[in-house]
Amino acid sequence: MEETAAPREEVLRLILCQLSAYGYANLSQAVAAHTKVPMTADSNSRLAELVALGLQSERQRSRRAVESSTDTDTAATPGSFGNADARRGAKVPGYQQWYKTKHKGVATMAAFSKDGRYIATGSADASLKLIEVDRVRSPSSGSARREDKPVIRTMYHHDAEITGLAFHPNGLVLASCSADRTVKLFDISAAHGKHSFQSFADNFAFRSIAFHPSGDYLAAGGDAHEVRLYSVRAAKGYLLGAGPEADRHSAGIAQVAYSGCGKLVASASGDGSVKLWDAVGGRCVHTIARAHDGRAATAVSFSRNSKHILTTGLDSCVRLWETGSGRLVQTYSGAGMDAANSQAVFSHDEALVLAPDSRTSSVACWDAHSARLLAHTAEHSQPITWIAVSPSAPAFMSCSADECVRYWSADA
Repeated sequence: MEETAAPREEVLRLILCQLSAYGYANLSQAVAAHTKVPMTADSNSRLAELVALGLQSERQRSRRAVESSTDTDTAATPGSFGNADARRGAKVPGYQQWYKTKHKGVATMAAFSKDGRYIATGSADASLKLIEVDRVRSPSSGSARREDKPVIRTMYHHDAEITGLAFHPNGLVLASCSADRTVKLFDISAAHGKHSFQSFADNFAFRSIAFHPSGDYLAAGGDAHEVRLYSVRAAKGYLLGAGPEADRHSAGIAQVAYSGCGKLVASASGDGSVKLWDAVGGRCVHTIARAHDGRAATAVSFSRNSKHILTTGLDSCVRLWETGSGRLVQTYSGAGMDAANSQAVFSHDEALVLAPDSRTSSVACWDAHSARLLAHTAEHSQPITWIAVSPSAPAFMSCSADECVRYWSADA
């Protein structure tokens, strides 16, 4: 690994020279005596010059964060935007309900692990369920044996509604956030672990969480106006947007998301704006001030190659934007989205955009490239509160006000 820090003695010599240049010769001598670094007759401002250069470089890096992040994974997967096959026209798979299980309260949340092996679901009853996808059987394969039931664990450690879920990239840890003002981490590899092994608490309700691709950090948003970053290893929290007031949100944050390479964090807020943050420097690098005509922005996510962001708002529209320029690319309309956490998502191959439609209690499906509304699928008897898409298959999980979570997949 390339050495990024200067040797200790060289740094101390720069400090001694800078102190002398500032007129603190006696302090410089005291520091030299304490650190046992030989004094020098030189008195210069080399350290101040280097700091100025470093700050200038950091500002330039922040400005380049958007552009550099979109250069990552540009040839990622067959479904990524710009792929010729995807532009020829999308088709809606014949989704069927393969599995249903029930919570004891409104089903509020679902998430897939990165490898598509597990699904986690959450509820207003504060419980979490862990489902193993390989145990979900197609409708034509008959009933599963009791020992093969898909729900492999139910976890209880929150005191209020589950508002967000995220799997660690290693697939072994599940993070959940709640209106009880906590974020909790669960070890799903433990044989009987039903309680969290680590938690973060704050003085506001959390609404959304997202892991950095490395798994070292967790972004969180909620009723506070700032995005939080938590170091998973150090168990410490940091604020994004600690700079000018104009860069901060002026209302709570509905959803946060990391870009594929982890350089950017996106946040959607009740103030109607969507912001992109330099995940390292903590600065706001771009703001879409009225992403949904002044109505609250309720969700945001990145395309797989991070060149686009998908936003949802209370204007009942889904919008696709260029990450680098903030240019509006497409608007998807024709469905009702009036919940505070209304959200649209890409299908696993990014050929479709899917969103719960409150008018029909079904899932609306658009062609991601043409923005044409193709169909409604997965009809429910009560409103759909959330959908989560499989990262590896034409399948998704729906949560509903009827307390049920349902797994939908294409025809077997």
